Amino acid sequence: MPQALPPFIPVTQDELRTLWVKYPNPEVRRLALEVARYRNVLAEIDRLYKITHQAWRDTNGGNLTALHELQALMYAERERLP
Repeated sequence: MPQALPPFIPVTQDELRTLWVKYPNPEVRRLALEVARYRNVLAEIDRLYKITHQAWRDTNGGNLTALHELQALMYAERERLP
C-alpha cells in the first residue's frame, strides 16, 4: 500500500497557470499537466459514478455499498480541491 502523504494545501488552477508561465521547463510543465489530467479524470469518474448509481437505483432500488463508498471518496476529494 502506498505511503500516506503529509497534509498540504492543494494547488489552485491559478497557481498551476502561474507555474506554467514562470517555469517553462519541460519537467514543471509535465507535472502541471499531470495535475490537470488527474483533475479531469476525477471529474469523469464522478460523471460515470452518477450514471452507474442511477442505473443501479432504477434496476435494483437502494444503494450499492461500493458505490456509496466511492461517492464518499469522490466527495472528500472534490471538497479538498480549491
